[in-house]
Amino acid sequence: MTLRSGAVIDLAADGYTDVDGNLIFTILVDASLEEQAEMVITWRVPSNPTTVGVLVARIPAADVVGVETAPSW
Repeated sequence: MTLRSGAVIDLAADGYTDVDGNLIFTILVDASLEEQAEMVITWRVPSNPTTVGVLVARIPAADVVGVETAPSW
């Protein structure tokens, strides 16, 4: 991702979405309810309470020039 400042950030995430002017980057993980208490959960899989989306980064969209995606690892 390239920021308006010219900085380039390499960020590993399973996906991102624009929410209220912020780019929200998340990873999909399996975590116990105890482990989830230590994470910022952005969404849940209704049929499996241990599968959740965990916040990786929240970046104001106005600060971002572009996001490039890469093939999955």
